[in-house]
Formats: sequence, C-alpha cells, structure tokens
Amino acid sequence: KILGLVANQNLENFSGKSGINKSYLELLVKDLIDNQGKSLIVTGDSLSEDVHLLAFLLNEILGNTKLYTAKPKPRFLNPSFDDFVQLSEKINAGQVGVIINVDCNPLFHFPEDLGLKQGFSKVPFVVTLTEDNNETAEASNLILPINHNFESWGDYYDGNNLYSTIQPVIEPIFGTFQKEDILLGLVNGQLRAGAFHKFLMDFWKEEIYPSSNSGVDFEQFWFSVLHDGVYIPPSNTVSNSYEASFDFIEHKKLIAELTNDWTLVIKKPYFVGDGKYMNNGWLVELPHPITKVTWDNYAAISEKDAKSLKLENGSVVKLQRSGKEIEVPVFIVPGIAEKTIVIEAGFGREVVSVVGKDVGVNPIKLFGLDNSSNGYVFQDIKIIPTGKFRQIASTVEHHSLNDTGLKDLHKSRHIIQEGTLDEFVSGKMEIHRAKELISIIPEVKYTGVKWAMVIDLNKCVGCGACVTACNVENNVPIVGKDQVVRGREMQWIRIDTYYSGTPENPSVSLQPMLCQHCDDAPCENVCPVVATNHSPDGLNQMIYNRCVGTRYCSNNCPYKVRRFNFYDFRDHFADGYLYKDSLRLLNNPEVTVRSRGVMEKCTFCIQRIAEARQDALANGRQLKGTDVKTACQEACPAEAIIFGDMHDKDSELYYWRNHKLGYFVLEELNIKPNVTYIAKLRNKKSEEVA
Repeated sequence: KILGLVANQNLENFSGKSGINKSYLELLVKDLIDNQGKSLIVTGDSLSEDVHLLAFLLNEILGNTKLYTAKPKPRFLNPSFDDFVQLSEKINAGQVGVIINVDCNPLFHFPEDLGLKQGFSKVPFVVTLTEDNNETAEASNLILPINHNFESWGDYYDGNNLYSTIQPVIEPIFGTFQKEDILLGLVNGQLRAGAFHKFLMDFWKEEIYPSSNSGVDFEQFWFSVLHDGVYIPPSNTVSNSYEASFDFIEHKKLIAELTNDWTLVIKKPYFVGDGKYMNNGWLVELPHPITKVTWDNYAAISEKDAKSLKLENGSVVKLQRSGKEIEVPVFIVPGIAEKTIVIEAGFGREVVSVVGKDVGVNPIKLFGLDNSSNGYVFQDIKIIPTGKFRQIASTVEHHSLNDTGLKDLHKSRHIIQEGTLDEFVSGKMEIHRAKELISIIPEVKYTGVKWAMVIDLNKCVGCGACVTACNVENNVPIVGKDQVVRGREMQWIRIDTYYSGTPENPSVSLQPMLCQHCDDAPCENVCPVVATNHSPDGLNQMIYNRCVGTRYCSNNCPYKVRRFNFYDFRDHFADGYLYKDSLRLLNNPEVTVRSRGVMEKCTFCIQRIAEARQDALANGRQLKGTDVKTACQEACPAEAIIFGDMHDKDSELYYWRNHKLGYFVLEELNIKPNVTYIAKLRNKKSEEVA
C-alpha cells in the first residue's frame, strides 16, 4: 500500500524541487536505516496533522515505536478546529444560552471569520474566569477573577508512569478563588475555598494511593508526595507496546506539492505562551534565543530575500492572504529558507495591561476557516514592502564588535571553541590554551572554599531560563523597549549567539555570558572608590553603597557583563507599569534593591552562599561547595551549569573544570576567570557533503 503511493518518487526529484543536497539526503536516509529501532523522527507543532501522522508512519517503518509509551488512562481530549467551527455555528444560531470561558481567551486566539465575537453578543449570559483582563473578558457579562498558578493546587501526569503535585507557594493576595473551586461550586451549588484541594486529595486517595503499597496511611503518603514533588508507582502499569493503524494513507498525499509561492509559518512564541503572559515584563523583555529581539514580534526572512526586496531590519512589509492583511517589521535571520516568512503568535494583544499593550502584531488576523488541515503553514501569501520603518529592540549586537570585517572573530579569538565528535574520539581535537604568562599582581592563595562555575556548551540550548531565574532571584529590573534600544537592558546573564558559515547554511553557537569573577579582575583596578573588590572566597563583589557611577569598571571589563542603572527603574518609571504596590512582593528580601547611578552584575548568588554558610555554622560543620546552587544552575533544564568549590577534588565541578574540553574565554588576557566552558562537539558526518 505504501510502496504504491511512493513508487514514482525518488531522492533526485525531491532534491531538485526542494533545493536540498541529494548527497545529504542519502546520508540522512542511510543514518536512519543504520539506526532502525534507535532513531526517532519528530515534527514541529506548527505543522499539520498530516505531517505528524506521516512522522508516525516513518517511525513505524523504522521500528522506532518501541520508544513510545502509551497513556493507560487518557484524562482529556483536545478539540479540533472543526469542533470550534461547529460550536460557533450553534452560538450564532442562538442555540447556546450560557458560555463559561475558563482561563482562556478565544476572541484573541481564533480568527475573525469564525464569528465568535458576533456570536458572543447573541448569547444571553457569558462568564469568563480569568487571572487578568483580556479580549474575551471585555465581551463577557460577568468576570470572575481567579487565583494565579502560584496560588493554586493541581497535579500532573506525564504519560510515562510519573505523577507530580502542584502546590501553591503563596496565599491568594486578592481573595480570589481557584478556578477549579468555582467549577466545583457550580456543580455542587456551593462555592467554597479549598474545595478543589479536598477533591484533589480524594482523587489521589482513591486512584493513586492504593497502588503504592507503602504500608503507611494516606496522610503520611500524601505529605511524602508533597515533599518529594513526584510519585512513581512501584509497578510499571504502562504498556510499551504500540499498535499503529495507517489506513489514513489512502486519503493523504505522502509527497507535498512544492510551489514557488511565499510560505508563512506561524510559530508558538518562546516566552509569552499563547499571549497570556504579555503582561509579564520579565518574559516580554527576555531576548529571543536566536534573534535576541525583545518587546516585539517580526517577520523573519532570509538575507537573500531581504536583498531582493531591498529590506533591512525594521522595514515594514504588508502580508496579504485571502483578502486579509497585516503590517509587520522584518528581521533578517540566517538559516531561514528562501521565500519563507516566520512570525510568532501571541503578540498584538489589544486588551491587556500596560506592559503588553501595543506590543507586536497578531498574525492570527491572517487566518480563515481553512486552517484545520494546514496547521500553521500557509503558501498563498503576498509580501509587499511599505517603505515604512519600525525600530526593533534587539540585543544581538549589544556589547559586541559590530564590524563585518571581523567575520568569525569568535573563533579566531577562541571565544567559541568547538570540534567534531570524530576529532574528539580520535584524539585530534585541540583546545587553545594561552601560554603561561607572568603577572605583576601577586598570586592570592585561597585556603578555604573557592567558588567557580562550569558551563557545558554541549548541553546549553539557549532557552533563557537562567536569565529569567537570575532576574527573579536578584531583583533585576525591567527597563522597557525604549531603554533596550539604547543598550541599557539590565540582565546579568546574556546568551550570546554566534554564526559561522554562510547565511544560507549557518552554524549557530550559543554561549551564556556572565561575570567571570576573575582572580585578577580588571574592573577592580580602576574603581576609584573600591566599590568592586575581591572576597576571601574568590568572588568579585559589589558594594552598592560605595558606587558613584563612574562606569570605569564596565569600560574595563572585557566580557561586557556589567549593568548600569541609568534610572531608578522601580520608582514609577515610564507610566509606572512595573512597580505598583502589589508588585513589591516580587522582590527577594535577601537581595539589595539598587538605585539610579549604581553598577551591578552577577554575584554568584552571594545571598545563597551566605545562607549556606550560616546553616553550616549553625550545624557545626564546614561549608561545602555542594551546599550552594545558584539560581541559574537550579533553573537550567539541561543541567548545563555546575557550581561549587574548585578545591573539592571529589566534586563534579572539579572534574569538569579540569576536563580536557574545558577552556576559559579570553584566557590570554591573564585575568584568570573562574567560569570554565566545555567546548561543544558536533556530529558533522552528515554535513561533510555541504
């Protein structure tokens, strides 16, 4: 059946139509065949259901289905777009008397052609349960404020025999109810705070606790799970068998029709969810992992297309589709396919707090009712330059040497060191190390704990979790788009993105950059008031009271990781969108809040070190490097960051700090940084044909 559908297809024809190197395709096929049962083909969530089904088909053919796990007890089913079309038809026909929107915003997320906005006006009673005001709430008869996630109970099942609990970290600030409390109140006829907490415990007692065979009563079991955060039943009740049915292929096209039209890809945004978090300044100001754009979305296009249309970063274009159009600025991104436009959704909110107001454009406005089979990829797109310009706040060139003549400077100066897997295995890979240099500064002997960090570039994916965690932990302020454009962002960690190769086929390198806590720190030598100095445990520390804002330290820092408060960003700065009274609760009380005219930077979470030192003292023991986890280390999902005592020879940090792949950035400056980077290894076997 399958062979009959692909009989007339071959790699040569596909290569000619797609522009992908035939030799590369042959190597790709060979890799998959050689690794049957050990490979896995996955697809992006922007692609259609058909593409996902075909990925399952390929995995079935390759024998990869043993890598899947099936959920034994599905808890819910996601409705399709067609389901919402049918619901909208009923609403507009007057067949719906009450609508309850639970923590969702359909009037923003669905296209206008669906007719929900007009339909809501025909419904006698519309209720919206929401954390904050939104487009749907504005069209409702009743708005019920609900708890924030941090104020709520819940649980989670990952489908792979692991259960987890979700616990509130704070009492409701504004006296709201959890949304599940309200729903249970509608069912039971009585609204009661904590109803869902009891419901949750009853569910665990009846459905999960019996499988534990723990020999303790439920209360002890429950508190044990809350303490651990996760629960794994002793017997694996998940079947690894996977039964596939591929009757659908008779009705699907296995080979897509390739056209010469412009293609638009709508992507899920990295940080603001589906637009729900547009009122969170920390997330809106977090630089995009690749483009480093903040406070905006944009149409990402290739350099070749930009040249042919005579566009530059910030040039506004008009995108048209089926009689609909939006205007959006472009941003040139290496690696984007020709005649392809990529836009992130979630932006362009019209009813939102002052933080997210008028931030970006909403690409959903281009949607019609024909999206259910296309996913979020459209080919019937027209792009028209408007001659307008809109400033895009991108940090990609901040703190850098912006000179096209300095191509691949990051490699020639050994800022990024990489090699191939084959080179490493064969022992041919060489890490550049600076020759031992003589210093005029006497070497300091550290007898106790000496703090250091290791960052593994093989694990880092540039997600920005470390940046956000640092912001939250250390009271780092949000400055707004206008200040970011001026290069005044305040994040203590930045994720540097470096490109090598060609714009059409670039190699991308990511590197978290923070204060290196150098032993011979150049910032310390130039401060006229000794506001930046060295601690007995090797930290380059800041004394904010002394700082008079000369910025000599920032000028003398080769890593450009120091941040200066040009304003008191917390004192009702620019419309006061950041610092209302309730938001003062966001501050970490263990960290000083800085003011205008003061320099700041990474402290290696000195407040956590102080807490660990005090705990060790209270318990009559020596402080150990493993007693402390920095905020960035704790948040990193890939565990790319290691922190600890460089003198502890039994520690993980000591092992990796002395690993043969370890190196220091700008080591030849002889300032003795204390952040070690593990060189990235690339498997370039399949790329040798390029």
